[in-house]
Amino acid sequence: MYSLTSKIIEIEGKTAVTFGIYCGTVSIDDVSADRAEMVNFIDKCNRLELSPTHLFEVVEDFLNE
Repeated sequence: MYSLTSKIIEIEGKTAVTFGIYCGTVSIDDVSADRAEMVNFIDKCNRLELSPTHLFEVVEDFLNE
């Protein structure tokens, strides 16, 4: 099951929160700054029972939309 991650980052002296996704030993940080967008993406991955072996490809497609 996929879950949401969050991370506080600093860019040019300003802080922001970014969100990512993880499942077991596979984790991708800093995918989006939009929490709602990531929650929807994670819900879709869980609903479709995405294999973690395809997570990097699916995140890449998500970012290119």
